[in-house]
Amino acid sequence: MNYRLFKKQIESLVPDVKRFSLSLTRNKDDCDDLAQQSLTTALSKAHRFKENSNLKSWVFRIVYTTWIDINRKKKTITNYRNMVQENYLPHNTGGNDILSINTFLDYKKMLGLLPEKQKASFHLVCIEGYSYGEASKILGVPVGTVASRVSHSRDKLNQLFLNRKKLNINLKGA
Repeated sequence: MNYRLFKKQIESLVPDVKRFSLSLTRNKDDCDDLAQQSLTTALSKAHRFKENSNLKSWVFRIVYTTWIDINRKKKTITNYRNMVQENYLPHNTGGNDILSINTFLDYKKMLGLLPEKQKASFHLVCIEGYSYGEASKILGVPVGTVASRVSHSRDKLNQLFLNRKKLNINLKGA
């Protein structure tokens, strides 16, 4: 495959990719980010394109899967933040955020109590928003191992949080 020709063909699709990206994101800035990320991916995966295939369809598939990945990561991060906020930060503190900050710091300290392998898996999936598959590639372990570690981490964090007063987990004065 001639990479220069492939690149020119990809460049000719930029207006179409931007239109499709805008229809998915409904936001100019997000559209530009999605289009750029998708086109970069397409160029980096040129070796995967099968000659005599429809290039536009192939690129649009990359745009669509990139959009799904971006939304999944946003959803994961939002869900994690909401979970922390709903379950671990006190509500109605009467305008005093010190309790919320101390509780959040307690939670952050509890993350440090997890075994390293669990902490890495939990961080990649629940904080960074990677899929289990992406995290498994980063960590070099099977997907099921990542899922198991994340599940165990969640259980351990819930247990630690519920028992934090008994365990004297508090950052006041630390």
